[in-house]
Amino acid sequence: MIDIKTSFETIKYRSPVPVRGVAIDSNRFLKVRVLERDYYLSVLPGLHNVTIEELDFKVKYFFSHYDLDFKSIDFSVKFFNLVHLKDVFLDSIKEETLFNIEAILLGMIKTTHPHLFSHDSIAINLLYNDKDGAEFYLDADCVKIKIAPGRVDHTIKTINELYKINPEMIYRLDGNKRFELNELIEFEHALKNGISSVAFSKIDYIEEPFKNFYDTTIFTKRSHLLIAIDESYKNYMGVQDLFYPAVIKPSLIGISPVYSWLGSHMENRAIISSSFEHPTVLVSLQFLAALRPNEFHGLENFLPKL
Repeated sequence: MIDIKTSFETIKYRSPVPVRGVAIDSNRFLKVRVLERDYYLSVLPGLHNVTIEELDFKVKYFFSHYDLDFKSIDFSVKFFNLVHLKDVFLDSIKEETLFNIEAILLGMIKTTHPHLFSHDSIAINLLYNDKDGAEFYLDADCVKIKIAPGRVDHTIKTINELYKINPEMIYRLDGNKRFELNELIEFEHALKNGISSVAFSKIDYIEEPFKNFYDTTIFTKRSHLLIAIDESYKNYMGVQDLFYPAVIKPSLIGISPVYSWLGSHMENRAIISSSFEHPTVLVSLQFLAALRPNEFHGLENFLPKL
């Protein structure tokens, strides 16, 4: 059992972040002090199903009621095999709470067992922001662009500007479940006519574009563009052979389940994506991203460092 202290703190993002179609300027964070180290935990409105108050209660209860055994660490097991007891409380932990508790545990393990962690740098894709302008992304290798029906002209303009300053850049398009099948077909047709064939070939994939996921099958038969899954990933974790790149938000699932899945699906493309977590928690996402060193991961930091 470990004594911890918690408090709440509101922190402004460096720039507004998009959450389910709404841009938020700041968020309320749970500050957790464990063994003289601070972690800032968060939930996003409309994305996570737990409240920050619930998170506060569950984190304090966990660390004040359970002994941790670091002798047999197993990252693929819930709580990394540090807790050997099973009871109603642990069984009732939601995936989003599991992620935050495991993020703290991972920080502790990194201190005591640094050899278990990769020290290689992680390649990331930057999220395009109109306010920054194309020049801001001059040195970026991969940029993620939000798209929507009726805004193909904006996407064409953005890609043409980015291509002009860096012809080697890779683009990822994020549809956020906004498209009907016919809308994306029309969007792709306009995009092909509006950008060069070389720039079009630099599109890595479109992330979860359809309101109806099953339109994905029809679209992939008509198009050469690759579709990646994001929010639907949880529904396909049990599928042995996933045919789409998986954009994985561990904050919705937990760290240990994602670690286990990555290990059992070595041939599957996987991109680790943050939910705009604080830098004190990003170590957990970097840990998972290191298991796919050849991918660009969505780990851009939108919060000020301490």
